[in-house]
Amino acid sequence: MSKVVDFQSKKREMAARRGFRSWLSRFSESFDEHTRFRDVSDRTLCTLIKGGEESTQPVYDLVMGFQGLGAGFKFHDLEAADKMEVMDIVIFLLDQFRFEAMRRLGWVEDDPILDMPLVQAIDEYPSRFVHDHHRTPGLSSDHPRYEEYTRAFENDRYAFVRKLIPDVIEIYERKTGGDPVR
Repeated sequence: MSKVVDFQSKKREMAARRGFRSWLSRFSESFDEHTRFRDVSDRTLCTLIKGGEESTQPVYDLVMGFQGLGAGFKFHDLEAADKMEVMDIVIFLLDQFRFEAMRRLGWVEDDPILDMPLVQAIDEYPSRFVHDHHRTPGLSSDHPRYEEYTRAFENDRYAFVRKLIPDVIEIYERKTGGDPVR
């Protein structure tokens, strides 16, 4: 009896394998097409939320590998349109990693995106997230600055949450002993 192969599923699995190739050795964890933002360890998350080349290079590797564009270090060789799309997705993913760190600290409300597989977020970015990339989860009512947040204009609340990024990075560095994955 022949086995029916779900080509979309197989295609995503192979793309995830390409995207996560460098992550497996860099982070010494297992990642696959089902890995969600929530599944990333605190130590890996600490590396990914920092900013700078240390955190962005693995995300470039993930996005470009998933899209079949090669390793992240080849970013500068891409055509302008591909560069823009990759850069937009990388920035979007970095934001989601930071929001996940905030969620783990109880700073922001839960967001369904954080329960989504990373490769699905990459795949659906152009159709689902491109026009909503500035959005942030709401600040948790348990956060000490919640009252200040509620007094801000609704459109300023996104910036309010983003201004917490340096604080979450500092806390994660202390939480993981200041030892991000290299």
